[in-house]
Order: sequence, then structure tokens, then C-alpha cells
Amino acid sequence: MLTSFFGKSRPLNFLLLICYILVISGLSYLSNPDLTVSSKEIFMVSGAVGLLIFSMLFLDFIIRKNRLTRLNTYAILIFSCSAMMLSDWSNELDVVMANVFLLLSLRRIFSLRSFKNVERKILDATIWIVIASAFYFWCLLLFIPLYVGIMGIPHKSIRYYLIPFIGWAGLLLMYMTYHLLRDDPFIWFQQWLEEGSFDYSSYASKKILIFITFISATLIWTTISYLATLSSVMKKDRTNRRLVLYVLGVSIFMAIISSEKTGGELIFILTPTAIVISVYFEKRSEIWFREILLWIFVLLPIVLVFL
Repeated sequence: MLTSFFGKSRPLNFLLLICYILVISGLSYLSNPDLTVSSKEIFMVSGAVGLLIFSMLFLDFIIRKNRLTRLNTYAILIFSCSAMMLSDWSNELDVVMANVFLLLSLRRIFSLRSFKNVERKILDATIWIVIASAFYFWCLLLFIPLYVGIMGIPHKSIRYYLIPFIGWAGLLLMYMTYHLLRDDPFIWFQQWLEEGSFDYSSYASKKILIFITFISATLIWTTISYLATLSSVMKKDRTNRRLVLYVLGVSIFMAIISSEKTGGELIFILTPTAIVISVYFEKRSEIWFREILLWIFVLLPIVLVFL
């Protein structure tokens, strides 16, 4: 049974998920009717798939380090399967890169609960968020969970709240100086800013509709279970468990407000979604329902490849 197999954390699980990502990505690429074989195309596909595998492994590191779930591989399984349900990642290299930098920032945000090297962690998170925004502007919204994390620090100082502003301003000044020496210091700023859009006509494709319907229904059901388990979590871990919900809300809004609706922007919801759903799979009840749901996660990407 899948729930029993992935309920444990062992090297074989990671190897199988890497192979799963490689196989589904390969099938998706080869089944594309507009397939063009070129060195650039191969580089884009390889880069995107490599970053997705790194994201999956790094997500597991974040979860283990901060005890966001128990010791299992449900979260990275859900992340991998959900990522394979989405669009052709070779055309979404920017959002995949942005997601990697957001994971780097989330590592620092979640680690604030240890109350060690707080100033450094806040600055590191700020830097990663700003870099992520260079690939996807609305990544700046992750400053909201960062400030929520800062508010959870006992005996906090006012300087903690100022560090993100100082770090952001410092990076912008360096970037403006670079462009001042090279060309126009303000053209990049106009290109960086992005207007929100609420045109969802591009979501009419079968793949995206199935993904949104399935993930939304599963997430609503499992979020109820996630909230119910918060009271039973150890007090020192409860702050980060709540923080996951803030990250989920912000990532959903990031996808909603995206100016270009290609399906790639939905990658930002996968990390918090995988954590929330994983906590549901840790329950001892509803064994067969959980087993069927996990099989749907595994098989649905294969079905969507040939849809």
C-alpha cells in the first residue's frame, strides 16, 4: 500500500520520486505535438526538471528541519505528483527559478522559531524573496509570512521589522547602480513592475481545470483536518504549523493575481499544499480513502500526459 510505503522516510523513496519526475517529464515532452528538438529546448527542459527535483529534495529538508510533518515522505510525493500535473515546465523556467528562491526564503522564515541568529535569518529571507521577485514580481508578497514569523519571536526588537526594508533597499540600490553604469537606471524598474490580472480564460484547458478542481477539493478537505490537529501539536512547533497556512494563503493570492495565466504560476501553492495534505495522510483513520487519494495523485499525471 502506498500510504504504508511512503509513510516511512528512506533513500528508496527519494530515488523513486526522482525517477517518477524524469519519466513523466520525458513523456510530457515527447507527447507534445509542437515538439522541436534543439539544444536550447533540451537545455530548458533539463534545467526545469533539474530544478523541480532540487525543489522536491529541498522541501524535504525544510520539513525535517522544522518538524512541519512527521518523519515520512508524503509531502514530497504530493509535491512531485502535483508538479507533474501542471504545464510543460520547459516554458516556465522563470517561475521554477522563483519557486526555488522562495523555498530558500521559507527555510529561513521557518527557522526563526529557534530564536538564534535572528537578524541574519531575516536578512537572508529578504534577499531570497527579492531575488525571487526578479523572476516573478508577486513573490514580494512573501514578505507577509516573513513579518508574521517576526511577530512570533519573543522579546523582539524594532530592528527586526526594519531589516527587510534595509535589505530590500540595499539590493535595489546595487541593481540601480549597475544599470546606471550600463544604460538607464529606471528602465529595469518599469519592466520589473507587474500589473495584476483576473482574466482566467487560459485556464479553460482540460489539464489546468482538472488540476485546479482536484487540488482545490483535496485542499479544502485536508485543511479542516490540519486545523483540527493544531491543538495537539507541541507548542514550540505550533507557530510554524500556523505559518504554513499564511504561506498557503499568500501563494494562492500570488497565483490569482498573476498577470499571465499559463498554469506555471500554480507551482507556488504546491509547497504549502503538500505540507497540509501530508498532515492529513498521517491520520490513522480513513485508511482506504487515504490510499485511494494517494493513488489518484500518482496516476493522474500519467493520465493527463495523454489527455
